[in-house]
Amino acid sequence: MRNGEKNIYKYMTSDRKLNGENSKSDMRDMISYFEKSTGVFNGDGFISQQELKAIQERAKANKILWHGFISLNEEMSRKIDMPEKCMRLVKRTFGEFFRDMGLDPKNIDLICSLHKDRPHHLHIHFWFAEKEPKCKYRKKELEYRHKGKIEKAVIDRMHVRLNAFVDEKTDKMYMTRNEALRELKRITFPKSIVSEDEVRKELLALAKAIPKEASFFYSKKDMLPYREHIDQTVNKLLLYDKRARKADTAFYERLSSLQRKIDELCEPTKSGNHYAIDPQNISLIQELEDDYKRRQGNIVLRAVKNIKPEIYERKYRHKVNDNSLKRKLAISHYKVGKLIGSFLASFGEESEHLSRDYTNRLREIEDEMEAEREQSEGQERINSRWNFEKG
Repeated sequence: MRNGEKNIYKYMTSDRKLNGENSKSDMRDMISYFEKSTGVFNGDGFISQQELKAIQERAKANKILWHGFISLNEEMSRKIDMPEKCMRLVKRTFGEFFRDMGLDPKNIDLICSLHKDRPHHLHIHFWFAEKEPKCKYRKKELEYRHKGKIEKAVIDRMHVRLNAFVDEKTDKMYMTRNEALRELKRITFPKSIVSEDEVRKELLALAKAIPKEASFFYSKKDMLPYREHIDQTVNKLLLYDKRARKADTAFYERLSSLQRKIDELCEPTKSGNHYAIDPQNISLIQELEDDYKRRQGNIVLRAVKNIKPEIYERKYRHKVNDNSLKRKLAISHYKVGKLIGSFLASFGEESEHLSRDYTNRLREIEDEMEAEREQSEGQERINSRWNFEKG
């Protein structure tokens, strides 16, 4: 690194910063991992000396270097008081941050360091830069990015992403989403045969509509004309299966709860709040819902992909009462019926246990939100728990 970058690195890894003013060098069990490495990490873990040397070498190029910090108040500092917690935060939030900036996360050198010199106000310093030039401007050869300013919309979305992570709301939302997807997947479990005419017809119509050479993935371009039909099939399945329907409802209730939390973060700032978030910049809810629908669609498409080859298609005209045709149609009807029957698997007592689990979980979340609301009303404090500064 150049002198400025060396100074930043020394600042990020200084003993006083990593351990606090009163820490002792021989009693640093929390930072023992840092001593074995370099004092810095990213979302993938600690950065080795060899990896750091490679980053230092790449930093000598004429390119933009970004530096900033994430700071927590006393109440929330416990959420990043260990390196492992910081790594999890970085892994869950920085990828989208880089994509919002128009950068490829795989082409980014990122180093982070936890500073504990203020025990009641912990903060993470971060530094990042492009690994290789990948931008095309007027020159023929690829260049590093010219623009260094980070747009307010990008910072707004990072604020919300970090707040959601600290409040542990997003984790619970993802858990509810995964439960809902698991319940829908259980319909594909090939054991008992439970048929329902309307759902069978919907699945068969979808299998006939999609070309066999298509990519059976919801997000693929060639699925665009069939997405409405796929969504319709998912809805039919949810109406058919009570267990999956309850899980789906729980997901959307949780999503609504997260939306309310975001709305609170985006309210007009009170006196003392240093940062205002524009709600138009926040796309987290839509992204989560789109991802959920994509996964639901893929569950249906996997079943349709298995059904498609078993549907017999007439390639030429047959004679009346053609026994060969009748036999082929009968075999096709049997195989398709068996596959659809396997897709519509039955459910039992476990459904009730899962429903109770959802109810208790949602009740805990509601109680937590109510407690936070009462605490907020009783104190004049900053709504946002993060200070996010661009270096």
